Amino acid sequence: MEKLQKTTPPKVDGREQRSEESRTRILNAATTIFARKGPEGSRVDEIAKKAGINKRMIYHYFGSKENLYLEVLRYNYNKIYTLSKNTFDLADDPKVNLARAIRAYFYFLAENEAFVRLTNWEALNEGRFAGKVIPQFFDLIELEFDDIIKDGIEWGFIRPDIDTRHVVLSVHALCLIYFSRREIVNSLWQEDILSGKMLEARLQHILSLVFDGVLSHKEMK
Repeated sequence: MEKLQKTTPPKVDGREQRSEESRTRILNAATTIFARKGPEGSRVDEIAKKAGINKRMIYHYFGSKENLYLEVLRYNYNKIYTLSKNTFDLADDPKVNLARAIRAYFYFLAENEAFVRLTNWEALNEGRFAGKVIPQFFDLIELEFDDIIKDGIEWGFIRPDIDTRHVVLSVHALCLIYFSRREIVNSLWQEDILSGKMLEARLQHILSLVFDGVLSHKEMK
């Protein structure tokens, strides 16, 4: 019987690991500062202090404050893409897949106020920076949703004339407005709109609207 040869795992370069950890610390600190003050009002000194790192290292990794801000956007949009990538399972009913994808995004927004604030700053700045980042991630997220939509069409659950891009945009708008206009929306109710009860009620409303919009005529009967 042939003996199995032992293989040793590749060594992790300590400097590379420390570099990645420093980069992540900078991105997390920058996310907080940029979300609070916007790209124009934030200072590299403040980001460096929050990250507990030398300011020169920020310029070493990112080159400029503008490049750092772009990387912050990429870093946060990548979190959404990672979420969407893990929601689709061919073994599940397409209704379950669609509901799971929407739920994941909705609660991501509920738990990531900094991301919501970044989108607000980009809206104020006419998408000057986000326009360089969003298209590539929108395309990737659309591909994930497209699998869910196509699977739903094959099951006869979703209408064959549904445009995936419109579905993605509608889900984004329905979810985001609840958090990006929180102070205004909160005045419509007598309770905290971020309570577990209110979040779930809002999500169920969104799911109903989306399902009503994409259901096939057979499913609506």
